[in-house]
Formats: sequence, structure tokens, C-alpha cells
Amino acid sequence: MNNYEYFENVDKNAAFIEDKCHICGRNDNCLDGVYFDQEGITAVCMSCFDKGAVSVYIPGYIKSRVINDVEVKAEKLSHNPPVPWVQNNNWQVCCDDFMLYIGEWEQNDFINSAGDCDVVEYFYGLLCDSTKAKVDDINVLWEDIGYDTVAYVFKCKKCNKIKVICQSY
Repeated sequence: MNNYEYFENVDKNAAFIEDKCHICGRNDNCLDGVYFDQEGITAVCMSCFDKGAVSVYIPGYIKSRVINDVEVKAEKLSHNPPVPWVQNNNWQVCCDDFMLYIGEWEQNDFINSAGDCDVVEYFYGLLCDSTKAKVDDINVLWEDIGYDTVAYVFKCKKCNKIKVICQSY
């Protein structure tokens, strides 16, 4: 597998399934096709993906978050494995570039990252604006992490800022 510019630790963070690759028919290391947002793709093996046989669809609303060199950056992003979203694609941007997806975090990950800070306040501070706008009670959201709520974590490659997107089943 390649090293990807916007996706950390594919083995741990990508969604793999047992289905056969719709391109070559192999059934090892196949990414779940549902996350490519393209009709007819059920599974893509990492070999075919790395060869560029298929790419991830990047919606216009995601591209619109970048100002400079949008198409170049979106093309690079499309050759990173897709995030296994519960709801819609919400890839984050910071410093005018797509952020690095570092995975789904559980409460323990936030606790370990918070150090001596109040972990719930720390967690709230990392939430992206769209997630914050939906929060009625941060403690309820915090308690739901790992149950019905998934916390997707992104890190800026330039300034190291972390943003968290929460999506629920």
C-alpha cells in the first residue's frame, strides 16, 4: 500500500470487506465500495486502487472549502482511501488544504490526548463548527462516543490543528 497524503494508517483506518474487487476479482485488502460514492463499485482491492483504476468521488461542497489549487488538491484527495462515514462526506480543511484523516477516536483517545485538561472541554474545543452547531449538551455527546456516535479526527499538515467531526447512526 502507498503512503497517502491525506489518510493515515490505512490498515487501521480504512473500511475493508471480504467482497471481491470489482476490477480484478481478488478478495484481499478490498476497500468497501460504498464509501467511494459511485454507482456500481462494491469493493476495490488496494492494488487496483493504488494503480489508479478507481478514485474516490470528491463532492463540490468539499472542494469549495479550498481556495487555491482546488482541482490539484481534490485530485490528490481522490487518490486517498475514503473515510468510512456514517453519514455524508465531511472532509475537513485547514490552512487552505485538506486535512490528514487520522482515524476514529474513542473516549480513551481523547483522554490520552487531553493531558491535564478537562477532557470534555478539550473534546468540545476540537469539534468542527458544524458539529458544535448541533450540540445541545456536550456531556450527552461525550457519553455517546463509541456507542451511536463516531468521532472522526483530522489533523492539519501545516499547523497541526485537530478537528473532530461527529456523526451518529
